[in-house]
Amino acid sequence: MTSKSYITLGLAGLLVFVIVGSLQRSPGYMDAEYYLLTGQQLAAGRGFTEPVLWNYLDAPSGLPHPSHAYWMPLPSLLAALGTALFGVSFSAGRVLFLIVAALVPPLTAKLCMQLTGRRGSARLAGFLAVLPGFYLPFITTTDSFAICMLLGGVFFLLISREEKPAWWALALGGVAGLLHLARAEGPLWLLLALYASWRTAGARGATQAGVGYLVVMLAWFVRNWLAFGSLLAPGAGSSLWLTEYDELFSFPASQLSMQAWAASGLGAIVAARVSALGQNLASAVVVSGLVALAPLVVWGAWRLRTQPAVRVGSAAWLALLLVFSFVFPFSGARGGFFHAAAVVQTLVWALAAAGLHAALEWGSAVRGWQVTRAGHVFSIGILVLALGLSAYAVQQRVLAGGWDASAAHYTALHQRLQALGVGDGEIVMVNNPPGFSLAGGGRPAIVIPHGGPQAGMQAARQYGARILLLGEDQPGWSDIYEAGPLLSSLQYLDEVDGTRIFRLP
Repeated sequence: MTSKSYITLGLAGLLVFVIVGSLQRSPGYMDAEYYLLTGQQLAAGRGFTEPVLWNYLDAPSGLPHPSHAYWMPLPSLLAALGTALFGVSFSAGRVLFLIVAALVPPLTAKLCMQLTGRRGSARLAGFLAVLPGFYLPFITTTDSFAICMLLGGVFFLLISREEKPAWWALALGGVAGLLHLARAEGPLWLLLALYASWRTAGARGATQAGVGYLVVMLAWFVRNWLAFGSLLAPGAGSSLWLTEYDELFSFPASQLSMQAWAASGLGAIVAARVSALGQNLASAVVVSGLVALAPLVVWGAWRLRTQPAVRVGSAAWLALLLVFSFVFPFSGARGGFFHAAAVVQTLVWALAAAGLHAALEWGSAVRGWQVTRAGHVFSIGILVLALGLSAYAVQQRVLAGGWDASAAHYTALHQRLQALGVGDGEIVMVNNPPGFSLAGGGRPAIVIPHGGPQAGMQAARQYGARILLLGEDQPGWSDIYEAGPLLSSLQYLDEVDGTRIFRLP
């Protein structure tokens, strides 16, 4: 492919992503809100701190709290740079994410070209990245999806290089380090980088890959040690022992233990993992494979099975599936696998294009198809399918799904608290602290813990929360919500669009 073709793909992607981004006036959900909030904290010179507690897994001492005890910092760093360059807003913090997303289509085409040597397949793979189906609403917000796709594509490009220059293993390790800065399952990419480097250049290559990884990650390890007393963020470890997703918000987190997990019973443990495996496999077919393209992806992977990038990518995908089905089944089924699999998505699109060519060759041999003509017809059909699924994802998630409803609601609540005379420094207990704090200009907030009012009152006393924002559907709190103004133990202040405001004792 020519440079003009790659530039065209990048501009087409940027156009699509800017159009979709124009329909999103806020990050849309808690992960993306957290990254933007902590990015704004960084841009304001407050360092890696956060004015919220959205879980209690690391037994926090209070607010402000060291940030990124659960999620990794690279998306926040990108949001911080956008904020520093363009101002404090969602649009400003999101600018660099759109640019990163626009780099994914040409990178995908380059990867496919490197794997197959066919320009037609490379163009198809690139346009599949322009129309990424169910991923589309997520790569245009302040989350790690576009970052992971770009870094994953670079990782597989390096793996698939025929010539391995002296800097190759060092670069591969560095990309693995960046993937770890983006996602907590980053050590998997280090292992794959070490293996690929060892296969290519023995112990020297593996050492170089390890050095490249440490060049990227060492500063973050030092920060974690100073903030938490551990090299890795401490929050994720406790989530090993969840018996349901909402226990992620348990207080105190010490109740999450191997003993409690085992006490839930073998049947429940196995059932949760079988369910997660089924949901993750469905996600692989529907999301990554765009429903109908999954067979082509498998066919392409089989045709290119001797390629190192395909072998490494297949191993990575299988490892992610197993980890997010059997180790972290609840977070995996609730989007963790969907999120993590973004790293291999450029390879998936490349394999879909390769699989189509394999199918055309079969059709030519068995059915007498004209490969070029049939290729044009099927490529157009595939892109029409991708366009339809992309439009459907935007319609369901953004237009009809109330993408900005939470941000608008929290803004109204913040304004009502100001009218009630609640100070901006008073800590609020709310269902989504990052989203509320972002809408409230950095107002401190802690999450309503799992376990009902008793756990809630205990957390409020420990962290000094003075205001409770209680929704009608908060599990375990229905009696307090329904009592409202008649409640004697809490002072009822007001109600905004179904959320009741209480002053805590």
